[in-house]
Amino acid sequence: MSRRAERRSHAGSVALEVVALVPLLVLVALLVLQLGVAGWSASQAQEAARAAARAQSLGRDPLAAAEGALPGALDVASISTSGDSVTLRVRVPRVSPLPTFTVTRDVSMAVNP
Repeated sequence: MSRRAERRSHAGSVALEVVALVPLLVLVALLVLQLGVAGWSASQAQEAARAAARAQSLGRDPLAAAEGALPGALDVASISTSGDSVTLRVRVPRVSPLPTFTVTRDVSMAVNP
């Protein structure tokens, strides 16, 4: 086999390897991005749960407080209150092929007399 034919053969196999790896790299990048979005959502849900618990302790609407504390990209999936405790579930925005999921945060705050 001549050097020229050998180079063409090698270039063809490199092209096939790149074509095979690009979708895998894109998938890994999307999964990493999804993990980042989930972490950000958990952090924002914690702040919203605190706001809801504070509103409840002051006799105000905890759902309105939670929705007001969340950025526009996040939605309250559910909120439940029990005594001085608030449990908030927030939908994580979907940016990858992973299934949709929620994060849950619980916060307790003493009722203000």
